[in-house]
Amino acid sequence: MFKGVRDKFEDEIERFLILKGKATGQVYASGYTKFLTFYQHKYGKDANFGHFFKRIYDDLKKPIDQQENLVDIELTDYINWLKQQKTRKKEPLSANVIRLYFASMQNLLKWKHIPISSSFIKVPAANGKKENGKHKWKIEQVKQFVDAASSYRDKAIALCIFQSGLGVNEICELNFGDVQDQLEAGVLPISLELIRKKTDVHFKSFFGRDAVKYLKMYLETRGKLSPVDPLFAKERDRGDGWRITPEIIEQSFSEIAKKLPFIKQQKDAYNAARPHSFRAGFNSRLINKVDENLREFWMGHVVPAVAKAYLEMPDEEMCELYMTAEQYLKIEKTSREEMTEAAKGKSFLSDVLESDVKAYKAKVESLEQRVKMHEEIFMKMTDMSFEEFAKWMQDSNRRLFAQQTEEDKKSTPFIDDKQSA
Repeated sequence: MFKGVRDKFEDEIERFLILKGKATGQVYASGYTKFLTFYQHKYGKDANFGHFFKRIYDDLKKPIDQQENLVDIELTDYINWLKQQKTRKKEPLSANVIRLYFASMQNLLKWKHIPISSSFIKVPAANGKKENGKHKWKIEQVKQFVDAASSYRDKAIALCIFQSGLGVNEICELNFGDVQDQLEAGVLPISLELIRKKTDVHFKSFFGRDAVKYLKMYLETRGKLSPVDPLFAKERDRGDGWRITPEIIEQSFSEIAKKLPFIKQQKDAYNAARPHSFRAGFNSRLINKVDENLREFWMGHVVPAVAKAYLEMPDEEMCELYMTAEQYLKIEKTSREEMTEAAKGKSFLSDVLESDVKAYKAKVESLEQRVKMHEEIFMKMTDMSFEEFAKWMQDSNRRLFAQQTEEDKKSTPFIDDKQSA
């Protein structure tokens, strides 16, 4: 997962990153790379975390009056060094990024049972970025956002969040195996059984018809997948795995939002059309339309025990409730509308096939009569003289003509001359 940076870390650092999970682990790995760059610049290219920890442990073993407080010294130097670093755009690192890198070191030292306090370390104050309230989505605006997205991946992610209420972390953690069977069977809506890591809550949610449509279009661009492959992947492998991250989704949504005139973006504020706004949109669209506890359950929130007992219903009933709610989340069609149209299409095809079968049967019967007639003619030719055969043919033709005339009369509608006059 952290190929390209992990080769600089010892095994215990790798274990710690795994414990922090994929999304947080990637952020922390970036911070630890920065720290090693700083530390090796100060103590030589062979210096590593083991060297850092040993110096601190040795210092802590000394009598209190002889301790050098190496943790405070090194982290203060590290923060001062970070303040001098530049981004790829040649801009200083923001205070928020520096605070995040410091927090990653705090967590690592805590895991190593090394006491640390920020009271004696001058961590820069947060930038105070404005919250910039989440955009309140109208259905036609969701459609415009989807249309503005340049990739099927981003279209599918936006609709999967909007139609399920999942958080961006849950979206990133989904595997192809979570939806494979239902996708291949053409099931609508797709049911999801998940555990929200943030709260350790077991819950269910759904991808509606529109989300499934764009998800299929996206997955067709991926080729053959195994059940353990990430449902949503990066567009390029940068050495730390193919699974998409919340940061990539945030950046993609920010780029899409810039194309939309109705997204009001304040300077130095969070993107109003960030992924969480779509999760909030799911919630607000269903307020007063779906039972509150059911809505909370679909979003992975903690539900009171009494209400949770009420939600213990068969999957079919839960699915029916979602399909009723889906009409408030659709940009094209609901699952129910899609299935109704499919059923009508099958019925129409069935009627056409039945009509064709009847026509072919009539043709077969006509051919059988012709064959029978030719067989009879052949038999008469062999049993009669020429004169007798000629007379028989004349009589047969008269009978056929009379029979055809009678059939034509039956098939012609009767018109009353008096009424027509």
